[in-house]
Amino acid sequence: MAKGTLDGVKVVEFGHFLLVPTATAILADWGADVVKIENFRTGGDPVRFPSAIEGQPPPTFIKPSMWIHYFNRNKRGIGLNVMTDHGREILYKLVERADVFATNFDPRAIEKAKADYDTLKKVNPRLIYCQCSGYGSLGPDRHKPGFDYAAWWARSGMMDRISAPDASPRPQRAGLGDNLSSPAIAGAIAAALFCRERTGVAQKVEINLYHMAVWGMSFDIGTALNQGVNLKQTDRREVTNALWNCYRTKDGKWIMLVMPQTDRYWPAFCKAIGKPEWEKDARFDSFAKRIEQNKFLIAALDEILGQRTAAEWESIAQEFDLVLGRIQTPMEVAQDPQAWENGFFEEVEYAPGKTFKMINSPVRFSESESRIRSIAPELGQHTEEILLELGYEWEDLAALKKEGTIL
Repeated sequence: MAKGTLDGVKVVEFGHFLLVPTATAILADWGADVVKIENFRTGGDPVRFPSAIEGQPPPTFIKPSMWIHYFNRNKRGIGLNVMTDHGREILYKLVERADVFATNFDPRAIEKAKADYDTLKKVNPRLIYCQCSGYGSLGPDRHKPGFDYAAWWARSGMMDRISAPDASPRPQRAGLGDNLSSPAIAGAIAAALFCRERTGVAQKVEINLYHMAVWGMSFDIGTALNQGVNLKQTDRREVTNALWNCYRTKDGKWIMLVMPQTDRYWPAFCKAIGKPEWEKDARFDSFAKRIEQNKFLIAALDEILGQRTAAEWESIAQEFDLVLGRIQTPMEVAQDPQAWENGFFEEVEYAPGKTFKMINSPVRFSESESRIRSIAPELGQHTEEILLELGYEWEDLAALKKEGTIL
C-alpha cells in the first residue's frame, strides 16, 4: 500500500477551534502521525461541543459533534494538563520525539505553559515550531484574540469590499478564513521540513489570519498602498465589464461570466447570445467602448440571458469556448458529479452501519496516499498508548491520573 508523503513525520498539535487543528488534519491526511493535546479539565477542544450554525444543528447521531471529526480526523488524542510540572514533563517528552509542534493558542497562554519557541527548541533543536495567530507576533494587537471573523474577514478590508455600496456589511460563513488558511499552514510546515532535511536548519514558522486575508485582498490593498484609493465596491448593475458579471437565468438560477479579456471573447460571445451584429457595432468594437456602454450592456444581457436556463447557457458557453460558471448552493455542490468524480468527498464509517460524509483535503498526489483513515479521537482516547510509547509504566499512569495530570 502506498504511504503518505509525510509518513514517519511526528506532529504535536496544541491547538483549538479550527485554524491549527484543520492544518494538522491535512498533515495527518498526508500520512503524518499527529498527536492532539487537549486540556481535559476544560472539556477539550471547544469544537467537541455541538453548536448550531445559522440555526442548523449538526447530526445528533454523531458524537460529540460532527465538526470535531471534520477538523481532527486521522489524529491520536491525549488528555493532558500542561500547567502541571508532570504535564510539562510529558509535553517535553513528546516534543523530544517530534518533528513539528503547532499551536494557535495566544502567545501569553503558550508562555504560561512554558511551550514557547525558545523553550521547546532547547528540548529539541530539530523541531519545526509553527505558531498561528490572529494578528501576528508583533505590534500593539499581538495579544488580541483573533477569530477569523475578526482578523481575517473584518480587519482585512474583505468584509467592507464584498458588501454592496450603501448596504450593511456582509457576514462571513463559519470557518471560512480558518479553513482557507489551513492548506497554507500545512504547506509552510512541509516547506520548513524540506529545508531542515536539505540544510539541517530547524526554525519557527509564523502565520496569522490578518496577513493571510491581506494577501487574498492583493488587488484592493495594492491599490490602496500605491494609489491611495479604495477600489469600488462591486455593484452588478454598474460593473465596468459586462462580461465579468453575474446574471439570472430563465429558471431562476444565476450564472457568472468571467471574461476579463473581452477583446478575445467578444466575437464568439456575440454569436453565442444571438447578437452577431454587435461584433462590428461601433458602440462596442473595443474594450474601452464596451466600458462606456456598460450599463446598456448589463441591462441588455439581463434580458437576453434571462431567456434560457442556466444549463442551456452552460452548454452554449462550452460550444463557443466562453468562461461561464454556475452559481451553486451548498446542496448543489454536495450533489455535483464533478466534485464526486474528483474525490472531494468521502463516506466515513462512524459506527457499525452508520456513516457520514466528509470533505477530503484539497491536494492529490499521484504516487502517495492522502486519505481519511479514522475519525477524530475521543477526548484522551490514546493517552495511555502514547505515554507507554514514551516509556511510562502502568503505575506511572495511575499516579498521573490520580494527581489530575492526565485523563
